[in-house]
Amino acid sequence: MTAYSLKFAKDNLERIAQETVQNSDETIITLDSGEAVVLIPLEQYEAWKETHHLLANPANRRHLLDSVEQYRQGRAIRKNLTDLQTDAPE
Repeated sequence: MTAYSLKFAKDNLERIAQETVQNSDETIITLDSGEAVVLIPLEQYEAWKETHHLLANPANRRHLLDSVEQYRQGRAIRKNLTDLQTDAPE
């Protein structure tokens, strides 16, 4: 993660944006007030939004966390996509 002052970011915004995308990393820009903002690649932002959406629903969050725990305990079953298609009800 890289950090820049607002003045430097203003003068070099295109280069900073390109580096942020190429590195798939966050860039902090510190404002004159001392507060900061974060510049992130759109793909990363969309992934975070999707994760937030999935975890915001308590029932969905519980189901996902239960699935992760089953995987950690070795109780996961690996299937190919073709297997899932044949298992689907008609």
